[in-house]
Amino acid sequence: MRSRLLLVLPLLLLAGCATLSESDCRSASWEDIGYRDGAKGAGPDRAQDHASACVEYGITVDREAWKTGYERGLDAYCTPENAVQIALSGGNYSGVCPPESDAQFATHWRAARPVYEQRQKVAQLDQRRRELEYAFNSADTDRDRYNIRVELARVDEAMRYERERLYYEENRLDQFLTGVR
Repeated sequence: MRSRLLLVLPLLLLAGCATLSESDCRSASWEDIGYRDGAKGAGPDRAQDHASACVEYGITVDREAWKTGYERGLDAYCTPENAVQIALSGGNYSGVCPPESDAQFATHWRAARPVYEQRQKVAQLDQRRRELEYAFNSADTDRDRYNIRVELARVDEAMRYERERLYYEENRLDQFLTGVR
């Protein structure tokens, strides 16, 4: 069993790296694929990933068509509005935007990122509070319930502080976006 797993594992890893299936490679509209890659914010090395996937099937990437689509996709991706949405959803920015839009994109991404991070802190504290409430309801002794109540008070205090920071960050972002318009 283990020897079979050792034989299959490299094949699974290789399959996981393939960006396109054989049918995708054969029916590819390289300009459309480039557009989708650019619109997702993929790096320019994505064409090489596709080439590596398709070479197995004897198919080559039309790099010029891919690049044309990729540049159009980046135009759709590299907007200030998209930068804010990416930051608020926890996405990273890897510097793929062309110089003429990079600074504005990065500035908007950096303005929105603290809101995402604060939301994560609040969500983690909320999760911790639920865990403590469950533990409190399951506690066997008064001493355990007391210790949990003390911890709940700490979490509630931290939650108040982090919610205030979230309010501050959301207002700061709103002011930034309002001032930019």
